[in-house]
Amino acid sequence: MTRKQFLADVKEASEKGIPNVISISRGDDDGDVNFCFLHDSTEPIEIGLLALDVSEYPSGNNFMIFTKSEGAPKAVNEALERLMTSSTGTRLPDLISSISKKLQILLSAGSRRSPISLDEEDEDDEMEDLEEDESEDDSGFSDEEEEDFPDEPITFSNGNTVSISTSRLTSKAAAQLNRRIRADLRAVRLLGHRIGILSGMKAESHSGILSISIQATKLGLSEEAMQAWDIEPHQYLTLLIRYSDGYKTYEALIAEPAKNSGIEFRVGVCNGYKPSVAAAFSAFSDSKNFGDKASSNDGSHSQEQNGGFSNIFISSSLNEFINTKMISMLKIRNATGLGWENAKKFLDERQGRPLEEHADLYSDNDPSDKDAIESHATRISANDHLTDNDGGSLSFPLLAAQFALMYLVRCTEFCLVCHDKITGGFEALKPYVCDKPLCLYQYMSLGFGPSVEHEIKTQPYVVDILLNFCYTSACSARIREYPTGMSLSVPSAVLALAGHIAPQDFTPAPAVVEQPSNDRRDREFKVKYNGEACEFTFEEMPEILNPPVRKGDWVRILLGPGPDTAVQAIHSRVEDVTSMPIVKLSQPIPQEAQSSTYQIPVTGHTPTVNTPNIIAARMSIYNRNFDEMSISEKCSTIIMLLNTLPTIQELREYIDRQSRTEEPNLRKWTERISPAALGLLRWIIASNRSCLVQVDKCPGQIDSVLADAKIRPDQKVSQIGENWMQFRFAQGSPDKEERFLNALKEQQASLDAKYPTVFAFHGSGLQNWHSIIRHGLDFKETLNGRAYGHGVYHAQDQTISCQYSNVRSFAGSWPGSQLKISSVMSINEIINCPKQFVSSNPFLVVQHIDWIQCRYLLVQIEGQVIATPASTREIQLEIEQDPNYTARALNKNAIGVPYCAASVSRAFRNDGIGSSSPCKKLKGLSSLNGTEYVSEAEDIEDTKFLVSDDEDEVGILSSGSKNLEASKTDFVPGSLDQSKIPMLGPPAYATPSATMRLNRELKAILKVQNSTPLHELGWYIDENLVDNIYQWIIELHSFESTLPLAKDLKESGQNSVVIEIRFGKEYPHSPPFVRVVKPRFLPFMAGGGGHVTAGGALCMELLTNSGWSAVSSIESVLLQVRLALMSMDPKPARLESKNPQNQREYGTQEAMAAFIRACNMHGWEIPKDFQDFAASDPGQF
Repeated sequence: MTRKQFLADVKEASEKGIPNVISISRGDDDGDVNFCFLHDSTEPIEIGLLALDVSEYPSGNNFMIFTKSEGAPKAVNEALERLMTSSTGTRLPDLISSISKKLQILLSAGSRRSPISLDEEDEDDEMEDLEEDESEDDSGFSDEEEEDFPDEPITFSNGNTVSISTSRLTSKAAAQLNRRIRADLRAVRLLGHRIGILSGMKAESHSGILSISIQATKLGLSEEAMQAWDIEPHQYLTLLIRYSDGYKTYEALIAEPAKNSGIEFRVGVCNGYKPSVAAAFSAFSDSKNFGDKASSNDGSHSQEQNGGFSNIFISSSLNEFINTKMISMLKIRNATGLGWENAKKFLDERQGRPLEEHADLYSDNDPSDKDAIESHATRISANDHLTDNDGGSLSFPLLAAQFALMYLVRCTEFCLVCHDKITGGFEALKPYVCDKPLCLYQYMSLGFGPSVEHEIKTQPYVVDILLNFCYTSACSARIREYPTGMSLSVPSAVLALAGHIAPQDFTPAPAVVEQPSNDRRDREFKVKYNGEACEFTFEEMPEILNPPVRKGDWVRILLGPGPDTAVQAIHSRVEDVTSMPIVKLSQPIPQEAQSSTYQIPVTGHTPTVNTPNIIAARMSIYNRNFDEMSISEKCSTIIMLLNTLPTIQELREYIDRQSRTEEPNLRKWTERISPAALGLLRWIIASNRSCLVQVDKCPGQIDSVLADAKIRPDQKVSQIGENWMQFRFAQGSPDKEERFLNALKEQQASLDAKYPTVFAFHGSGLQNWHSIIRHGLDFKETLNGRAYGHGVYHAQDQTISCQYSNVRSFAGSWPGSQLKISSVMSINEIINCPKQFVSSNPFLVVQHIDWIQCRYLLVQIEGQVIATPASTREIQLEIEQDPNYTARALNKNAIGVPYCAASVSRAFRNDGIGSSSPCKKLKGLSSLNGTEYVSEAEDIEDTKFLVSDDEDEVGILSSGSKNLEASKTDFVPGSLDQSKIPMLGPPAYATPSATMRLNRELKAILKVQNSTPLHELGWYIDENLVDNIYQWIIELHSFESTLPLAKDLKESGQNSVVIEIRFGKEYPHSPPFVRVVKPRFLPFMAGGGGHVTAGGALCMELLTNSGWSAVSSIESVLLQVRLALMSMDPKPARLESKNPQNQREYGTQEAMAAFIRACNMHGWEIPKDFQDFAASDPGQF
């Protein structure tokens, strides 16, 4: 049996009609088969089968079996792994049938025994006869009773209302649902998030899109993390929620199967607090295929305006997780009281297994994850609405936002594929995968890892360096780990092309004797190649029904005189096989050229090959498994694949073009990059866990590339010559950093508290750096002698290290490189225990490899690095070096190492600067967070949405009494002591237009006040105090009882915050001045919050010319001021004193001065008529 039998079995399986199985099809590789498994208890599961030896099918073949759907239950993955071990000799239809039967039994067993309805229908047709009595008892209603109220809302015991059908709601039910929607979104806003209503979100809406965002500076991320994640401080982390079947309350979602929710999510970033409607709809354009990594790979759309919405580096992973698991986890939390992490564990263990196996999860697990997340610096990333709620209604949008925020901020703690907690004492700057082989495979092969496109766009020269390192290392056969396990399909390795040096110790595999069968494995075909027509013709007519190539195959064509050498190799994709024996190809990609007849283009997107019209050649197909090659063959193949890649510039230009219309994805450049070359590129980037950051401008680097790269010239090492381009290790590989930290702890007693570490240079050949940046420095091999003992050699004079870094690799740099690297050296940080070194003079010879960590790469390139003028660089604090061990540059001056380079050893350095623990790198407050928090102006429509419902609804809710339901608040209208309120006369600048507008505003606001319950409104204006229409005195009251501000007010014997609003002559084209009159608040610098300045003015962009809109209503202003006072981020508002006898008021002059300071600090425009408010004469204002 051969490949012919395999193809026949694929066809048989697809026509057989296997239960629960659909869409059986062949994949891109020769032995690749995909199908989709369906079951009511879970989302569709896409399963991949890979025949490891098609030529021996079926008797000598076995299959790799894996899920391509990230949301698949853990038990399914385990079952497939067990089936994989018994797949040898099994025919494909039988294997798929076995998989289907096993998974059906597995998932059905879990569904019947689970006490929590996660994904099941309320009435399963297959189990109806067995469970009829039980379901009736559980529901508590007969069929007749259920039909009695399909058009009415369900009212729960706590008064919460859930609509059954938005299209058939009564007016009363619609009003109740609108109130609930507004309450849910207010809960989101009160905890510091921004909301944007992009469409729908009304009771009568069949669909809607909501955005929830938070500014990046409020997340408490370190500057290093934000730089590594490519998130700008001004940007907003945004969660989009789309309701496709009307708004669903928390109670409705808990009551129905998770797969019926009709809710989808997207996580990304915006330059403003919400994206445009078009951008939001575009984000969901792939909603039916969000699990397809080919179409939803991480990337970055160009945000030309604030309305753009871009994916972030883990959008693909996080979107999949939220869409497939979050609601199910929420249902578990609701039923068991577990925290998010333990709910995830429960979900993984529960699906497909009897409940008895999970009894310990109810008792042994902690009820929540508070301990794990409270260590974060900002409260907003540690809030948990489910446990913080005091018995009121729960807001599902808030829970979703908190879930997304928690897993985003803590992404380095969890596996990117299975999302399980990763154990380890040191946090990486970028997330990775756990140690499960399947997760590693999906991370490297299926696009669950970092986005190649994103890395090329934002760090093109870092990618350039990584490719250079891999290329030169392969040329010297010095790679320690290879991209095995990825099933890369490559052509057979060949001897070197004419004039090209093969990898050291290259030994090709024994020649394979051709068999008369149609097996394509390791076989070369004699062909006639027509370069002008981009086609070849088989010399021997192949079998028409079983052609050796098919459309989409990649082939290599060797052009040359003999079987052992070739003048040139070209690579191309098969485009058409319908004219067999003639095969049409895509534009060929040259691998190597050694004469004027064969020229390799170095620029352009469609390289051309100048060949005679028709030439004898040999063709090989990309069908050999890379894993089966010898070491030397692997090196040769890596060189070959890298030679076929476009240049860094070409890659970036393609990504830029593609990003204008769709999410960038190099897999779609099918005619230019082979799957094997793209897989190798992905492996090179993903396997490097060191976070390398460009800090120099590269020669010829254009402004657009410079803007995307976000280079940091302030992080450069001073005194280094301009012919060395600098890259900083924002963090080395996490396991190496952890060992370095542990070594510091072990030697802490021996360290000099002022100089716990020293810095020194290390030079090494270019071919060694691929392994060095992944595994660190060691001395397993002796390359340059060891005159001073065994260890890693360091010099404190850069001149000496230059001698060792200039040992050129005979292969030169990667041909597609823009940098054209000639030599590399590093600046390393070493634990300062020289007495324990093997030698400390004239070189530092360190035998403990865990005592060494690379901090900077110095790369010598063609051309001169463009120096950044000192006047344009921020001044960074530099580390004081040990006078006895000072690293000096080529000019003999001591180098200046910025403090950012010593983030791990910082806690051990007693130099008066200090820092937080290195283990809390992601949890320390960012230096960007500073002392201020900014309140951005919001769309007036979003504000109105939170203010009140339509007039019809207001009429339903109230009877017109302003004291309606007053018993629900301790506020007493009209009780304000007027004696201490500065009541002003009409201003001299009053204008008819402003006066008419203010009269309309006052009438409208009093109408709302008289028709809305006091406790819901939260503010009160006494119309008897409005003698001057340009001055309003308003009391804010009825704050949430759990707020620190509400507790302080009660303890101090007060029931409201009195504010004054003054209007200028330019109103409504100029904003009003809003200040607190009393009581006095604790200043921000003393630990207070609430957006109240030290002088009592409100610190809000909305109240400046920068954020004000002439269409803003005073009602919306009052709502936003009240929300600002209630905000818990970054700190809650507190009173200066809780003593009832020690309450003071703010003065007008100090409030105005504080307002001006706030505007200057944030760069906001002060209203032109602001100084009119400073008039001391009450009659003149």
